[in-house]
Formats: sequence, C-alpha cells, structure tokens
Amino acid sequence: MTGRLISRRDFMRVSAVVSAGGVIAACGQPAPATAPAATQPTTAPAAPAAPSGGSASDGKYGEAPQFAQEVASGNLPPVEERLPVDPLVITPWENIGQYGGTWSTGLLGRADTAWLSRSMGNDPLLRWAPDLASIIPNIASSWEVSDDGKTFIFHLRKGMKWSDGAPFNADNFVWWYEHALMNKELTPTITSWMRPGGEVGSVTKVDDVTVQFSFPNPNGLFILRMGSSEPFVPSHYLEQFHIDFNKEAVEQTVADDKLESWMALYGDKNDRWNNEERPGLLAWKVTVPVGSGTQLVGERNPYYFKVDPDGNQLPYIDRVVYPIAETVEVLVMKALNGEIGMMDRHIATPANKSVFFDNQEQGDYHFFGIKYAFESPCVIALNLNHKDPGKKEVYLKKDFRVALSHAINRQEIIDTIYVGDGVPAQPSPVPESVHYHEGLEQQYLEYDPDLANQMLDDLGLERDANGMRLRFDGQPLYIDVEVISALEPWAEIMEMVLSYWRAIGVDGAVKTIDRSLFYERKAAYDHDCMTWTGADGVAIVIDPRWYMPYSNESIYGIAWADWWNTDGQKGEEPPEAAKEQQRLYREIEAEPDPEKQKALMKQILDIAQEQFWCIGTTRYYNAYGIVKNNFKNVPAEGVWQWHICNAPAQTMPEQYYIEQ
Repeated sequence: MTGRLISRRDFMRVSAVVSAGGVIAACGQPAPATAPAATQPTTAPAAPAAPSGGSASDGKYGEAPQFAQEVASGNLPPVEERLPVDPLVITPWENIGQYGGTWSTGLLGRADTAWLSRSMGNDPLLRWAPDLASIIPNIASSWEVSDDGKTFIFHLRKGMKWSDGAPFNADNFVWWYEHALMNKELTPTITSWMRPGGEVGSVTKVDDVTVQFSFPNPNGLFILRMGSSEPFVPSHYLEQFHIDFNKEAVEQTVADDKLESWMALYGDKNDRWNNEERPGLLAWKVTVPVGSGTQLVGERNPYYFKVDPDGNQLPYIDRVVYPIAETVEVLVMKALNGEIGMMDRHIATPANKSVFFDNQEQGDYHFFGIKYAFESPCVIALNLNHKDPGKKEVYLKKDFRVALSHAINRQEIIDTIYVGDGVPAQPSPVPESVHYHEGLEQQYLEYDPDLANQMLDDLGLERDANGMRLRFDGQPLYIDVEVISALEPWAEIMEMVLSYWRAIGVDGAVKTIDRSLFYERKAAYDHDCMTWTGADGVAIVIDPRWYMPYSNESIYGIAWADWWNTDGQKGEEPPEAAKEQQRLYREIEAEPDPEKQKALMKQILDIAQEQFWCIGTTRYYNAYGIVKNNFKNVPAEGVWQWHICNAPAQTMPEQYYIEQ
C-alpha cells in the first residue's frame, strides 16, 4: 500500500472536532473563511502544464484549451467572466495539474448513483475538510451564526453561475424554500434540519449574495448538515416544470408523457443524473445520462467556481466516464486491465486484495490507503415491524436476538471473509470517537452455541421432528435474509451466519436481490432480515441509524422511524424505549452546545445497549483503493466516510489530474 493509514492520534483529533462542530453555533462567531488549502497536506507544486494566468490572487486565470478555443470563437465568455469574483482556491495534494484526459471508473447497475455523488457530484453549501476535522467553505464563502443558534447567515460568491451561465444567487435558495420545500405535494414531510423542535424555519434573501436561515428554535446540527446539503435549486430552469408557474404546459406534458402527476415531471427534470439539461454547479456536467445507454458521461463545467493557486480553473480532467456493469466481476476485470483510473467502491474488497496486489505492474496502478470511519461492514437487522404477527412476536424478543448473536462465530467470519483483518464487535461508535460506548460494542459477542440454545429453550421456542425451531404460534421459524446481489461479501457472510443459526435450530436462507428491489421491500416493511454497513462511527449525531429508529436506513425499525418522521401519519407507533430515544434526538437537534449534545447522545446509546436493536459482526477492516500510476493528486491515505462527506468527495476530485 502506498503511504500509511491515518494515525490513531490524528483520527481521535478528527473525531473530537467533528463531534464539536456545533461549537460554531454555540459561540456565534463567523466561521473561518480560509480556503480548503489550509487543511490539505501539500508539497511544493511543480510547474503547471496547463495555461496559467499567474496566480489566483491577482485575478488572472487560466482555462482548459478547449474553452480557450470556445472563447476565441465567441461561443463562450472569457474565463474571468465565467468565474465568481472570489473563486474558491484549491491547493492540490501533490502538484499543479495538467488539463486533459478521461477519468474512467464504473457503476454497478443504473441505481449505483451513490458512486456518482462521491466522485463527480458533491458540492454542497459547505463541505467537510479532507481530514473530516472541520466544516469549511464551499459554495458559501463564509457564514455567521447567532449566539442563540437560531439564525444562520451565508455569504455566497458574487458572480457565481450555473453550468448554463445563469446567475447563482440567493434567489435560488428562496425559490427552493417557497416552492419546493414548502409545497406539500413536492415535500409531504419537511426534512428535520429545517424544523428543529418541530417548527419549520424560514429562508430570506438579504441581498443577491447573502441568504439567511431563521428558526423558532435553536438548530444545533444545522452547520454540520450544510456540509452535505444543497438547500437550493436551479429555479430559472425548474420553474417551467412547476405547476404554480407554468400550469397549462405542465399539465399537457404530464398527459403527453403519461406521468402520474406534475410532481413526477418535476422530479424527473430535477434528477441530475438522468436529465442532462438540468443546470448544475458540479465540476463536471452530465452529457450522457445514466438511463440513456451503457454509460454515464460527465464533461467539464465551463462555469465551475474553483481554481488552483496559479489561477487555473478546475477541474483538470476533461471527462468522467462510468460504464454500467451488471456484476462486480466486470468492474474488477476492468480494473485489472488498467481501464479504471481511480476507484474503491465495490471492487476493493479484502478478498480481491491479493489479486489486485499481484497485478499492479501489469495493470499499471497502485494502492491508496483508507481508514473507514464506520461501525461495521455487516450489520444484521431483523425486521421488528414485521407484517406477519408470528414472526414479529419472535423478533421482538430481545433474548431471541441475543441468542442469535451468541450463536455467531465472528472470528471464523473474520478469518474466512476478511482474511483475519477485524475485531468482533457490535454496531457502536468507533473507539476513536468521543461517543465510543464500550458496553454497546462489547455485549453478547461470545461464541457460545450452548448458551444460545438454552436461551431459545427458555423462551419456549420448541423444535419440530427435524430439530428446527417453531414460532410461538407453532409455525416453522424460518428467516429469509435479503442482501443486495454482488454488493459486499454479505451473501457469503450470511451463509456462514445461517449455518451457525441452524446449529441452534433456527432455519433460513440467503436471498440475493437487486438494489432497487431491496429498497422497495424494506420501505414496505416486507423483509424478514437484511444486512447493511455501519453508518457514521464518528459524528454519529448526524446519522444514528443503528442506535435508534431514525430513518428508512434503520432496517430493524423503519416503521417506527416513519411514524416519528411523519408525526404519526405513516408507519407504526414505537415502543416507549424508542420514543424516548427519538425525544432525546430532538433535544440534540435543538442544542447548540456540543458537550450537551454528547450527554444526550450517551443516553440514546445507553438505551440502544439495553434494547439491542440489531446484531453486529466485526469492526471495519483497513481498506484500500486502486489508482492508475498516471492518475495524480489522490491522497495516499485518508479517512473514508460516506454519509456526511460522500468520500472520496472530501479529497477534492476536481484537482485530480491525469499525467500526459
């Protein structure tokens, strides 16, 4: 592996600062307006191969050769007119880059849009620093927070533009608020970060480059949320598909295209991956959408708002191409053949590491190191909201879940699947987090099938003639475990888990399904049992899915989460323990003091320990990705987190380049 992984000391510093993100709100001081360059390790830059106007500080800018030609022919404004007055300066990880080339990567089916967001598609209002140590400027150049944590003022970049050249300003925020967020047809349930304490905030325009968010109650997590949120839309484009602005034409299009509603039309037109006409702010704009054929293609955005220290407009790379593969094996073969520029998703598994290592010279690539800031690579979740009363009765018994946990030989799974890399653990904040909870992580890990058998006997789960357990209603106790086909080694893990469960009389089968069906079934509460990765093991206040019924990713209790998030309009009323967790979380959302947030989260985790909602396997293994030898400015090591920063987006893919 190239370089070393981030040290434990550095990772502890990261987790402490991330957890304390609310300090900004608590003290009410303006956030630092320094560029991300201050947070990135750099070496002395080499002479740029790209055209350069001198430096970003003197207002002279360079641009890609094809854009220079477009300017010369009169088809594109000069670069100085395409950039904002204060473009964001990005210092490369290694060198000033070169313009040109294609970043080839891949998607596992058309639904694999998460990789699009993580690679070419992540420019929120603010963003996480590359080391996840702080929130830094991005679209907003700076911000201010009131002492009471109720008012947030964001300063935008004067002269910034959408990818079609239209102005980007405060109007795009106000339109989003008034006509998307507050439109009950488009947004039946308003996102929690816009309604702390249950009361919806407001968005107002101070001037063209200043927007204010105001809330009746303190919004303690708002700045952290803005590190992965886009509270704006290209309103100049979308208003033509909104019923309030273009009623006759919208209704005609809905009828002509046989759509269910005008909201479906609006949603289609607002889909950045399937509608190449939608303007955006990303480094690359989609020119071949994901649903149109065998690949998605993104091409450099001529109005992108970032430059390097020499004043060269980013991104360096011309195009990003994502062939759509149906199996992981196809993506692995592309990587082994040297056809992938940089990637870790799907392909960089422990099982594949040896073949990737042996093929480095032939494939002309090397490794980079990853420390995952997640709780677990495989969490097992029984559906505690099952529609079948007989299954639900069994699953809701805590001792049943504890027995299943004691029946699992975790070390054998670690040795077999993860090549010995891992430590038995329940889902819990990682040890480096200020929220680490040893009791939650270490409970019920002992491999003890005799104890598991005794617990099931004590519950009254009798056996049939074949030694398999029966439900309380006398029906066979059978668990279908649903996993996404070709995503993580979950099928192999769960085959091992089911062999352990059969040894204590609990039968079942592994069913591999595609991602869209997986999401459809869990949203309908139709599953017996599913597996997924951990969420954020560091800043767990952002996504506590495994500790409380929080969202539709809380696979053990989605109906409870739906009840909470829709104020009882959907789902199922949770038990008192879950209600208490949800009440405590609402307090966190309204609490600007990070120490008080930490104390409230401790109470949530204490309840999670007592309830034991789901079953874990191991801590995350030390991971890797592959990068072509001529693909530059990818850090040799990093902390990977998806739910708060869409890793590797925090490494600034716009400054990657391909050495010519």
